[in-house]
Amino acid sequence: MTHNRLNNRPDLPRGVRRFTPDDLPVMTNIFNESALGGTSSPVLRAFSLKEMTFFVDCFVKEGDPIYVLERGGEVVAWLIVNRFCWGAQACRLTGEVSIYVRNDHIGSGVGIRLGQAAVVLARRYGFETLVAWIIEHNEASKRGVQGLGATQWGRFPGIARFADKRADVVLYGLHLLPIETASPRALAPTQAMEASLA
Repeated sequence: MTHNRLNNRPDLPRGVRRFTPDDLPVMTNIFNESALGGTSSPVLRAFSLKEMTFFVDCFVKEGDPIYVLERGGEVVAWLIVNRFCWGAQACRLTGEVSIYVRNDHIGSGVGIRLGQAAVVLARRYGFETLVAWIIEHNEASKRGVQGLGATQWGRFPGIARFADKRADVVLYGLHLLPIETASPRALAPTQAMEASLA
């Protein structure tokens, strides 16, 4: 991977902040928009607020970053960076990112901002690699990760099923190089997280 202006920032984009429990209802609504769309989410049914709270709490207990993006005082998207689902020990320094954007903000640049935030957070939390699973026909997500410098590392043909249609799932990856302009102070959180992940 080479640095570009999208994956080389040391700070979070404007409007991105850590989630709070008060955000859970809107996070649930955004998640459900994706799930009920029927073709770009691995989840095919709506979650209740109770289910979403349990889901998020699991990541919180693991110490994974969960952040939201606000525009005009409203949460319009959110993300999780968790440990890669395969090989929890051997792949403990690989983060897996999931991004959810409110339907009326898709195509507005929100996804790219959260992608940038995911790279910043992955570095801060001590991850060396970042990956994303994407349904093959989700062109917006593929363009977004490619813009951040990620490349396709794998393809799983026909493993996703939506009613009577099947779709490939592609795996995109990005090796996280140190930030070229980062100061020692900016890297301190990363070093602390590396110690906790060891």
